[in-house]
Amino acid sequence: MTKESPLNDIKIGVITASWAEMHNITCDYLKTVDSTNDLAKEDAFEGLDAIQLYVTDEQTKGRGRGSNTWTAPPFGSSLLSTWSFQSSVVPSPYITSLIGLGLFNAARSTWPFINWNLKAPNDLFIDDKKIAGLLVETVTQGNQHRIIVGLGLNVFAHPQIPMATDLFTEMTKHKFPGIMGVDWIKFLDRLLFEVCALIPEANHEPDETQQASLLAVFNMHPKLVNKYPDFKTLKEDLWR
Repeated sequence: MTKESPLNDIKIGVITASWAEMHNITCDYLKTVDSTNDLAKEDAFEGLDAIQLYVTDEQTKGRGRGSNTWTAPPFGSSLLSTWSFQSSVVPSPYITSLIGLGLFNAARSTWPFINWNLKAPNDLFIDDKKIAGLLVETVTQGNQHRIIVGLGLNVFAHPQIPMATDLFTEMTKHKFPGIMGVDWIKFLDRLLFEVCALIPEANHEPDETQQASLLAVFNMHPKLVNKYPDFKTLKEDLWR
């Protein structure tokens, strides 16, 4: 996307907030915020709906797993979001990677011609370049729990680092003119479906189908030196 591109006028946060409104999902949209995850945790027990969405066009203190930071893409060019879900159970350590699998499924079902894969424990890649990251956290008060799902996904641009890419760049490689609005709606619809299906059973270990799916998707990663022979081997990386 060039500096003169008309795509500069499209703000992914605004579009996503409009999608949430159409689905009657309460959404807090802010042009700029320190961290959507931090905001979601502050609000966690303030009488929120079962699903609450936070989106922004710029995060000044975005975070990754552990001490990692989320390198900021150009303003408004990416999905910078946190999805807060009410849960009656304490999630298992697998919930992060299962949500990663849901993200993979949503992306692949919307754009099946792109070579999607996951890198343990939950980064979404296209070939050998990262396009999205997840930060899943849980907050608890008494018997109340909120699963906080932070998702950053590069849509029209990406940070200028060698290992990064964005959806618009990958679409043009396949000679598609760009990202249709209906595609983005389909992606968000499928993502919501995938994650909502996980929340009620968030404390469960992956079933056999989920284990096989996780093993297959993580083994797709092109820079994986040694393929995971079984789920027992994979789960050591899923928990780190």
